[in-house]
Amino acid sequence: MNRRTLLKTAGLLPLADAPELIAAPNPARKRSVRFAYIGDTHITPDTKPMQAIAKCFHHAQDQADKPQFIMHGGDTIMDALAQDRDKVQKQWDAWNTIIKADNSLPIEYCIGNHDVWGFENAKNDPMYGKKWAVEQMKISGRYRSFDKNGWHFIILDSVQPTPEGKWYTGHLDPEQMDWLKQDLAKTDAKTPTLVLSHIPILSATAFYDKKNMKNGNWQIPGSWNHTDAVELIELFYQHPNVKAAMSGHMHLLDRVDYNGVAYLCNGAVSGNWWTSDTYQQTKAGYALIDLYDDGTVERTYLQY
Repeated sequence: MNRRTLLKTAGLLPLADAPELIAAPNPARKRSVRFAYIGDTHITPDTKPMQAIAKCFHHAQDQADKPQFIMHGGDTIMDALAQDRDKVQKQWDAWNTIIKADNSLPIEYCIGNHDVWGFENAKNDPMYGKKWAVEQMKISGRYRSFDKNGWHFIILDSVQPTPEGKWYTGHLDPEQMDWLKQDLAKTDAKTPTLVLSHIPILSATAFYDKKNMKNGNWQIPGSWNHTDAVELIELFYQHPNVKAAMSGHMHLLDRVDYNGVAYLCNGAVSGNWWTSDTYQQTKAGYALIDLYDDGTVERTYLQY
């Protein structure tokens, strides 16, 4: 009996029985991958963020059960959207200094909105937009996929700047959406898949701010949650091997389970953008993610 059939069946049973059926663990499962999710580091060349990020890397690497690699959820640097070349370069230099001195694990990067160089006077510069981030992160492109230990990983570029380049919304451009559909279609249906985007596809964190309640209706900014969430949810439903969709961006911690997909928003290393270690109800931290061969996902959020 697959999970979808199980859920339908459970809905016909007495309420007391349903949780036991749905939550029944698989005693035979084996862990396939453990990695550390580190995101929203927002580094500057100042002492506090540099020391704290170095401490975070050491905290992850010093675990007795050590992660195999790191997935960075975006916003590596404090901001490139509104900064000139000199200030952006200093932020990337600070990041590379920490990586060289304090990290020995491979890093798979996702581009965040603050990693995009959108300085209005630099539109003719060859590094304008996402090229600079791709170069600094040493990644093959702004979106890509790879396989590791029986799992398929998809990293998306969820940040699409508005025409004037001063702001952005969360969605996939048509080229990337076509690529994603093709990538999922060619992935073996038995291979569990994890998706990473900087901006959440589906998240309860979008409802934390009462200012977005206007005239009795929620008005969620398109820069907080994917505006193409409906299309992506339908796409994942067609591919039940998509088991997890991780994100950052909101600096908040949540887990939304929907249609068999665990949507995980994973806090922030920088907390409240380095002004304090707590943003709303979420402490500054990072996550250890365990992926199992049966497609299940476990997260442990740690304060470093």
